[in-house]
Amino acid sequence: MLRRLRRPVAAALGTALLTTALAACGSDSSSGSDSADTKSSTSPSASTSESASAGLPEVSFDGEVGKSLTATWHSAMKTPASTTVTTLVKGSGDEIADGDTISAYLYLGDGTTQKDAFSSYDNGQPESIPNDDQAGAVFTQLFDGATYGSRVVAVTTPTDLFGPSGAQGNPQLGIGANDTLVVVADLVEKAAVSPTPADDKAHDASPDSQPKVQVEGDKVTGLDWTGVAEPDPATPVQRVVLKEGTGPAVKSSDTVVVNYFGETYQAKDAFDESYSKTPLTAPLSGLVQGWSIGLTGVKVGSRVLLQIPPAYGYGEQGSGDTIPPNATLWFVIDVVSVK
Repeated sequence: MLRRLRRPVAAALGTALLTTALAACGSDSSSGSDSADTKSSTSPSASTSESASAGLPEVSFDGEVGKSLTATWHSAMKTPASTTVTTLVKGSGDEIADGDTISAYLYLGDGTTQKDAFSSYDNGQPESIPNDDQAGAVFTQLFDGATYGSRVVAVTTPTDLFGPSGAQGNPQLGIGANDTLVVVADLVEKAAVSPTPADDKAHDASPDSQPKVQVEGDKVTGLDWTGVAEPDPATPVQRVVLKEGTGPAVKSSDTVVVNYFGETYQAKDAFDESYSKTPLTAPLSGLVQGWSIGLTGVKVGSRVLLQIPPAYGYGEQGSGDTIPPNATLWFVIDVVSVK
C-alpha cells in the first residue's frame, strides 16, 4: 500500500524510507565538482557478451542492459573520499540532456557487507527519474555525459546518496552509517512525460465539478461520477474541503496520519484505500506530489477531496494494473493528525 502513494521519482530505489531520503537529498551531497575526472568508460559496445561480468575489482555485474542485472561480490569495498562514477557499458543512444526524464533500472548494493539492498529488476519495471536537482547529486553524476543504453555505476556513501539523513545510514535496508554504497543505473531510454500543469498550487473547486463521495457512517466507500467530465491532464490540483477541521494547518514538512480513498476516473473500485484497514502514517514530502500540494494548509480534522493531475501523481507510467498511464487521480482524505 505505501509504495503506491510514494512519489514516482522517489520510487527510484524502491522502499518507503529510501524513497523519502532520495527525494530530500539534492544539493546536500558532499561529492565534489571534480568528480568528472574520476568518471571512466569501458568499450563503447553495448552487446550482451561484453556487458556480462563487467564491473569493479570488488564486484562484477552480469546481464544485458535493460534486461537483467546480477551482482557477484569478490571483496569488501573501501569508503571513497568522494562519489566516483564509472561507465560499465557505453550505450549507442543519444546523450542524456538536462531536463530529460530517464527510464532506468536501478540497483543498490552495500559494498561493506557485500549484500544486495534493492533492484528495480525485482519489481519488473524501470523507474522514471528526472535529470534535474530533485534526483540528487549522485544521480546527477550518473547522468552527466552518459548516453542512453549505458550501464553506469557510482561508488558512494550514505551521506552522498541520502543527504544529511545518511549520517545514520538506513537500518531498514541494512545499511550502516559508514558503509560504502554501489548504485548501478541501466539507462534504458528517454521516458515520455505527462503534460505539465499550469502551476503547482491547489485550486478551490466547485463541488459540482467533482464526484460525489459515498459513505457508510464515517467510512468512504466510493465515488459517484454522474455528470463529471474527464479533466484535461494538465489541469492543476483541484481541492474541495468537504469538512473543515479545527486543528493546526498541515505543513509540507509534517508526517501525516490520514485515512484515504483513491480512485481513477469512472473506476468501479478504489485502487487503494485505508478505511477498511488502518490509517496511513508517512512524511508528506515522501508521498505523491499532489498530496503535498493539496494537503498543505489544510487543518487537522478536515476531510478533503483532491483531483490530482498525472504529472503530480503516477505520470506517464501509471502504477500496476489499476492506475493507467497519464491517469488523473481522485483522493478523499481525512487528516487525522500530524507529527
